[in-house]
Amino acid sequence: MADDHAELYYVSIDTSGEIGWDSGAFNIRGRDSHVIELLTEATPDAYKAYLREKGVSYVIAGREELDCQIAMEKLYSLFHIKKLLLCGGGIANWSFLKAGMVDELSLLLAPVTDGSRGNASLFAYLPESTGNGGDIPVEFTLQRVERITDSGLYLNYLANNI
Repeated sequence: MADDHAELYYVSIDTSGEIGWDSGAFNIRGRDSHVIELLTEATPDAYKAYLREKGVSYVIAGREELDCQIAMEKLYSLFHIKKLLLCGGGIANWSFLKAGMVDELSLLLAPVTDGSRGNASLFAYLPESTGNGGDIPVEFTLQRVERITDSGLYLNYLANNI
């Protein structure tokens, strides 16, 4: 079932087992990606069976909550994935950062704001989480700054937590 030589992968964190996939392929801008779900031992067995039926690969990493280091080790050993672009929410990003799995941070800044409440943050600590140093700050070292068009900036940093 697992496609360990796909050109492109789409890795999804879904420890609750809620995402409904039509198949094990996800099309992004005309390119098919093989879907891999990151689950825990606590993810319902019925959901794992559903994923197998749809051709979606999955990796078990952790008992009750996701163990980011185990997830990355398994993604490498099973699918040969050496780098992962994190486009998660603040909690997923923070979890991978605190586990030492983030080596680089790239930001695109545009001078636009809407002022609405409840905006997503880049990193968010989940107080209920049991691992990886809680809310202790992580420093970054600036590597590159690039102007984008007239008023945007691209900033590239290295994480100092590795």
